[in-house]
Amino acid sequence: MIILRFYLESPFTGVFDYTGVPLRAAFLNILRQQDFELSSAVHDSIGVRSYSLDPFPHDRYFRTEFKQGNVYNFGLNLFGAGEPKKIIRAIANSYRDRIRIYNQQFLIKQIDIQQVDLSNMMERWMAEVDENTRLVSVPLRFLTPTQLSQYGNDFADLFPTPEKIFSGLLRVWNAVENSTALERVGEYRDWVNRNVHVSDYKLRTVKVPLGRGRVVVGFIGNVTYQIQNSDRHLSPLTYALARFAEFCNVGKNRTAGLGRVMIRSDYYHREKTSSHRIDERRARKGHVYTSGECETPPIAEI
Repeated sequence: MIILRFYLESPFTGVFDYTGVPLRAAFLNILRQQDFELSSAVHDSIGVRSYSLDPFPHDRYFRTEFKQGNVYNFGLNLFGAGEPKKIIRAIANSYRDRIRIYNQQFLIKQIDIQQVDLSNMMERWMAEVDENTRLVSVPLRFLTPTQLSQYGNDFADLFPTPEKIFSGLLRVWNAVENSTALERVGEYRDWVNRNVHVSDYKLRTVKVPLGRGRVVVGFIGNVTYQIQNSDRHLSPLTYALARFAEFCNVGKNRTAGLGRVMIRSDYYHREKTSSHRIDERRARKGHVYTSGECETPPIAEI
């Protein structure tokens, strides 16, 4: 996986509604100008798309206020084997150029690049689950409006059931990593239905204007999932997929920054004693990188 962080100088003072959609359009336009076939392969192909987006910082109404001359940043995560390198070459050719967002031309001031071995990271995440832990608690926060697909129609589901969240994440992982499937999605979905449940939630729906009269309705807020550690492979896998969600986003339009999540993992250890069970809670703050885990090559070396 390659993580890109763009730093853009604002040419105007004003406010944009939710920026995920125009930023996705700007990214695809960069590719289109450099390589039309690459742009089509990245977004127009059938199936799971191999990138996700982190939009400009925004207020509680998902609006971004700009001031002329100030620098604002957004991120892209690129998955898979071959396409990310082609994408970076196309972006490198646009370095120090401008990105058009609506009718404004933002100057590209800087592009940070980080390369991550996501398969290795997945293995480490799975190893974090102690085999003696009976329950794994996964508090997950939905940061941007989230919609989930319904089977057989185009309507959006507005509640994050474990079956939809985790089977969807497995589908994304199996597709974007171009590797042997970790698990068959259908069989895994059945296991999730039996072993993962929502133990707490505080959600609300929001309507977010996308510009040009378009509106998206999604949910945001907090959900805690309880994973029964009943399988040496599937339980750690489920926890690891929750960690993966911080990179790939969840649900519909994740390539426009919808369905962004943040997770903090709490482990609940239940140890038997001669007379009773003691619940011990241990919290581990999630991390993405530690020193030496990823390389950040200068843009000029791409």
